[in-house]
Amino acid sequence: MVPLNAALTVFALVFAAIAWLRLLRIGFADGNLSGLLALFIPPLALLLLLPRWREETDLFLLVGASCGSLLLGQWLQ
Repeated sequence: MVPLNAALTVFALVFAAIAWLRLLRIGFADGNLSGLLALFIPPLALLLLLPRWREETDLFLLVGASCGSLLLGQWLQ
């Protein structure tokens, strides 16, 4: 199961990187403070985007896929 764990961890890292870049783009589009918040404290920036989750569904799906891949990989270890 180690190769499967490694593959799921790589998927989780790739999904997280894509989600973080998307969060940066959305944050800096909203304003400099939101962008800096997304750069340095991404979980807080995600919490601030929760009221707009219908507009940014793909971002939250990426974050969920990242967390799900990581948890599944650790569970199968």
